[in-house]
Amino acid sequence: MKRFLRQPIEYIRAKMWDAMQRPDTDLLYDKYGIYGVSAYLQQCWNPYLTKEILIKYGANIHPDCWPIGPGITIHEAKEDYSNLHIAAFAHIGRQVFLDLTERLQIGESCCVAMRAVLLTHLNVGDGYPNKPLNRLFPKMNKPTILQRGSQVGAGVIVGCGVVIGEDSTINAGVLVDKDIPPRTAVANSRRKPNIRIPDRFFDVPLSEGLPKESKP
Repeated sequence: MKRFLRQPIEYIRAKMWDAMQRPDTDLLYDKYGIYGVSAYLQQCWNPYLTKEILIKYGANIHPDCWPIGPGITIHEAKEDYSNLHIAAFAHIGRQVFLDLTERLQIGESCCVAMRAVLLTHLNVGDGYPNKPLNRLFPKMNKPTILQRGSQVGAGVIVGCGVVIGEDSTINAGVLVDKDIPPRTAVANSRRKPNIRIPDRFFDVPLSEGLPKESKP
């Protein structure tokens, strides 16, 4: 008898769990705005549902785009997802970070692998008091574009305003802070020496430096 009852009970539990994973996004939007919907997308486990919700709230996604995510993070979407443009046959992997401060364009047959970060703005603290670094790195919003057939590996960070050319591929973990020509393979991050920022840019004197290791 117990075995006979177990199957329908487990079925009901599974249906209840499924219902909990699919809240009414209109209610979330009415109460919390687009930020509430974005918070749900981080938790959503269904790539088809993720794509459906993005389109519902303004994203321009081609019907032939592959399923998206799941577990994506949407950053700086003010009212909707209209800054997101994804063409046909593009793939967006799990836990990808999409900054929608400006237009983010992902071309046909592009692949963005898991945990990649695509940025469309730079802000080191605009408006913060005692933040002279703003003189060196002014606030910037600029579209980021992945052209047709380009490939972005797992954990790649694509900087604000970067254009990745057609059929180019970026190896996993690379920081891309400049435009990439078409049909280029980027194997590793550019190697640059550290730059000492002159003291004249700062209003307060430098402290004694890094704390010294305590002796036993």
